[in-house]
Amino acid sequence: MLHAAPERQPLLRRCLGPVAVTAQAVGTVGLTLTAVINIPQVASGAGHSTPLCYALAFVVIVLVSETFVLFQRRSAGAEGIAGYVRQGLGDRAGRLGAWLLLIGYGATLAACLAFLGFYLHQVLLRLGLSLAPALCVLIGGAGCLELTRRDVRLSTTAMVFTEAISVTIVLGLCALVLQHGGPGADLRALNPAGDNLIQLRAGLMAAVLSFIGFESAATLGDESLHPERAVPRALRQAVLLAGSLFLFWSVVISEGLTWLPLAQRQGLDPLSLLADRLGQPGAGDLIKLGALLCLLGTCIGATTALARVSFALARDGVLPKPLSRVHPRFRTPATALWSLGLPTVLMAALPVAAGIGTTQLFNQFGSFSVLGFLLVYGLVATASLVAPLPGVGRYRRLLVGGLALASLSGMSLLFLSSLADDPLVPLCFLATLILGTALVLRAQPSV
Repeated sequence: MLHAAPERQPLLRRCLGPVAVTAQAVGTVGLTLTAVINIPQVASGAGHSTPLCYALAFVVIVLVSETFVLFQRRSAGAEGIAGYVRQGLGDRAGRLGAWLLLIGYGATLAACLAFLGFYLHQVLLRLGLSLAPALCVLIGGAGCLELTRRDVRLSTTAMVFTEAISVTIVLGLCALVLQHGGPGADLRALNPAGDNLIQLRAGLMAAVLSFIGFESAATLGDESLHPERAVPRALRQAVLLAGSLFLFWSVVISEGLTWLPLAQRQGLDPLSLLADRLGQPGAGDLIKLGALLCLLGTCIGATTALARVSFALARDGVLPKPLSRVHPRFRTPATALWSLGLPTVLMAALPVAAGIGTTQLFNQFGSFSVLGFLLVYGLVATASLVAPLPGVGRYRRLLVGGLALASLSGMSLLFLSSLADDPLVPLCFLATLILGTALVLRAQPSV
């Protein structure tokens, strides 16, 4: 194996410290995105069980992240956690894992761009400018692509600032809810008919979707100064930070949503309406601005990961070799970025132009991405059970990897059953999986 190392030397610039790597993980998760979009969706289905959904999802994702940490002495490289799959299950399994990440990050980017266009449209309207929502998607997507094409330190720094501002705004709203609320709040008003297993299942799936993207920190393995330390820390810290905030927000925001009429709770932007209802001038506009900034950071994070994974697949011969070219000045995978990023932007803008609802697009693309991520998470858990890892005891591997694989299997079955009434997403996913398998089998084996 040692003679193959020179061919896999990173071509990207090693320049990122631990804060930048963590910013990639947190920014792609999109903390405020959960408060503005996911928690209202979970609450509409799971009602007063919303905090329970997030607690269960938190446990599952903690197990998954700890499985990734088992590989802490092995750098994943630009292919992200698919590198862990490769180390345990071989080259072809690793390439298939990278393909799953590719479609996962692409679908995540398309889903978030749909809402980015919506909030950009809303903010511009408040400024007296009226642009078509599809044009807003194109503008926001092009901005993310251009920012990601430049120095990776610029894009990760942008994610730090956008996420910090947007989280501060949501915490301010939570303070208002706590000030106006009290122990007598009836969270059952979110779902007056009462919960059942199907509603709880739907809420749990949306809660799991809230965490998607934290693993993208591993795609910066070739650009981190100390990947063996920075990447595992980023994976663990991002999950703990996100999970803690999500649990707090699921309780407080759920209470606040009970104060809104049903039609407003089920609208596109219930948090802005809640902020306005609390009587603070301009609070709703601040929520819109926070959501826009968070979505900008999430799209930058997804674009960054998408470019690195496609770059790695091109180096492995799964995608065309020209996609492995690096920008001569910025040393970013610019060719892969534009070649896959631009079609993804168009894939989000065209349905918006055709009048398809933003929530529908977000749910369909989001479901598609969850299928990909659940499968690749399962591959990593399987790899941890197979591969002896330096510095990790056998019993720890079996315990962490086994629990993660069991919980992911149950979660996948629940998720697939929730898609039984809408087979379009799983059928499209199956088609892309077959295509990826064919490309992987066709690629030349590593030397």
